Amino acid sequence: MSMRKRRVLLAGRKKRAQGPRPNHRRADGPEPGSAAWERMRERRRRSFRRGFRLAGWLVLSGLTAWGASVVSREAVPVVRKWFVIQTVTVQGLDRVTRQEILDRLSLRDDATLFSVHPQALEERLMGHPWIKAVEIRRVPFHELQVTVAERKPAAVVRTASGDWLTDDEGHVLSKLESGDEPALPLLTGIDSHGLLHGDPAARRAAKVGIDLANLVTQTLDSRVEVDVGNPANLVASVRGLRFQFGRSPVDEQWERFRKVRPALRFVTFDGDGRGPNEIDLRYSGRVIVRERG
Repeated sequence: MSMRKRRVLLAGRKKRAQGPRPNHRRADGPEPGSAAWERMRERRRRSFRRGFRLAGWLVLSGLTAWGASVVSREAVPVVRKWFVIQTVTVQGLDRVTRQEILDRLSLRDDATLFSVHPQALEERLMGHPWIKAVEIRRVPFHELQVTVAERKPAAVVRTASGDWLTDDEGHVLSKLESGDEPALPLLTGIDSHGLLHGDPAARRAAKVGIDLANLVTQTLDSRVEVDVGNPANLVASVRGLRFQFGRSPVDEQWERFRKVRPALRFVTFDGDGRGPNEIDLRYSGRVIVRERG
């Protein structure tokens, strides 16, 4: 036997004598059967179960979304028919017509209770000059209920461009094309351009004139004309008699006149021309009566 073969044979015997080579990967981990080994296996099982549940939820969610889209596509047309607006009831109308309300709402034929937005519809109606407030409610299953609060005429404002109806806040309601409103106070001295464009100063002037006219009417039951052109010198005319008011509160000035009126026995307020021409209340604590002529 050659020397080389003897060396190979000896190496093989030595290797068998040493036994199998150790498993380094197994040596790095826990010993099989140990508590640590069992904990590791349990962690792996839990991780697998979590992954499996997540995959299941993803599949279920996808199926649910797909089913919902199919149901929605098929059911929406049916549900829409249940809530299509078939009736519009309108309450609180006096000067405004029902057709004006419907025209401003501009509802589509297929509009439903859920496709319309009450607040947006209310804003459309608030653009009408006669409408002061409005409330819109959905009434199942086919009704839209509109409740309107109209502005009330409080005065006639006479300007160079014509006579205009206003409410007690100075909002212009409409133009008087023909005739007059003799039951309402008549205001003069207001800028028509400012009034028509909602100028706050013009509206305040109108409100001051209306308040003064109502105050005078409580004592002298007749139509009052008020010139508000000069805020520091308001002039109210009634039954041919002129009242001049100064800067102090007009209710205090008018109360001064009411207190001395019984003493003015020679003064008549019947509009026959026999009374005084003017009563001046501009001076504190005084009532100045100026006779005609």
